[in-house]
Order: sequence, then structure tokens, then C-alpha cells
Amino acid sequence: MDKRLTATMEDYLEAILALKKKKKVVRVKDIAHTLGVRLPTVTSMLQSLGEKGLVEHERYEHVELTPEGMEAAEEVYRRHKILKDFLEKVLGIDSLKAEEDACRMEHAVSNETVDRLVKFIEFILLCPRGGKEWIELFHQFCQEGLPRTKCITHIKDFIKTLEKKAKAIEEGQEVLLRKEVKTLKLEELSPGKKGKITKIKGKGGIQRRLLDMGVVPGEVIEIERVAPLGDPVKIKIKGYHLSLRKEEAEKVYVEEI
Repeated sequence: MDKRLTATMEDYLEAILALKKKKKVVRVKDIAHTLGVRLPTVTSMLQSLGEKGLVEHERYEHVELTPEGMEAAEEVYRRHKILKDFLEKVLGIDSLKAEEDACRMEHAVSNETVDRLVKFIEFILLCPRGGKEWIELFHQFCQEGLPRTKCITHIKDFIKTLEKKAKAIEEGQEVLLRKEVKTLKLEELSPGKKGKITKIKGKGGIQRRLLDMGVVPGEVIEIERVAPLGDPVKIKIKGYHLSLRKEEAEKVYVEEI
């Protein structure tokens, strides 16, 4: 059986996954409304996805993703989310335009490239020579250019800041470029407190699951409740209420805000 997916198939899987996060039951009419297509078109595509073992669907019944379909849908969503964040938060593209472009790009970008983008975003946020201010200066450059006089001023300011950063690192202090802050593990935040994600440690399945849920550097995360033994940790991020296992929460580092 040919397991390759077309861009349209990936769009359907992503739409089903998004609907499942909002509704307990996903129906054909919901998919049609989300994608702006007719009911017979959805039915035909569901048949094709069913033949590939990605969805389960009986006529007039709700639609379910198989384990293989869920894995494929989460990977498409992951690519989309990372690309949108890069376009919007790093390059400063308008949110709506970033959403549209991410939809076009997600089907053509390999997993290897997406993983490298994640590393790049983490790097520019955490490296002493990068940081949020560095990104903001890039946005300013795109809008106004950067006259030579401003370049000289920024270079002098950067040298002073970098010297302070080097001294702080030598003294064992963890400092972000814009200010000195305390970095905590997510599980160390108290219920009701919020933090900005600075990094995700670890590799493999745990990291991928966190990224799939939108737990990425730069996002604001709120602790809602921590179970008595620390498992699970209830969080809120981008308006969604999620549960993290203790082993997942241990991989997330934040600065309290």
C-alpha cells in the first residue's frame, strides 16, 4: 500500500486533529466547514485516508484518527506550528500572513529542517549574542534600515552588555541578555504563576510531544494545578488546558513573569 501523503491529505489530517481538540466528536460536516469544501469531497477523501489506515469512518458516523493517523496529523501540526512561530516571532511577519504561508510551507519542509529551525529559535533566544532585543533590532532594520551611526551605537552597547554577560557567566549566574533573571524548572512554579519558556531539554519522544502541544521557547505558560506527587502538572498555554507528566514538566525551563 502506498503510504505517501499528498498536501491535501495532510490538510485533512491536520483539520481533524484541530477539531478533535475542540470537540469530542468530529463529523463530516465539521471537516467540510473547516476546509471550505463540499460534503461529498470530504467523504471521498476520508475513504482514501481510510484505505491508508489513517482514519476510521462509517457513513453518517463520526471520524476517528487511527494511531498511525494521529502520529501523521501531529507531525503536520508540529511543522505548521514551528513554521508559523518562526515567520511571526522571528521574522516579524503579520500573524495572518504567517498562518497562510506556514500552510503552504509545511507540506514541502522536511522533518530535519523543522528540527533545525527549533534549534535555531532556541539558539537566538538564549545565546548571549542573540536574545529578544536582537530580534527586535532585526524588525527595526526591516522597517527603517539601520544608519551607520546607529550601527556604531549598537556595537558599543553590545560590547558593554557582552562584557557584563561574560562576567556573570564566570560567576555562575544565568542571565539573559536583556536582564538578569532566574531560570526555573516548570515544576518549580507555584499554581497561579506564569513563566516564559526559555528552553526545552532532552531529545526524542518527550521533546517531540512537548513541541506538538505548543510547548516551545517564547510561549507563556501558566501553572493551574500540580498533583500531590507532582504528576500530572496541569497547565494553560495559548488558551488551551493541558496535562504534562512529571517527566515532561522536568524538561521545561522558564523565567517567572
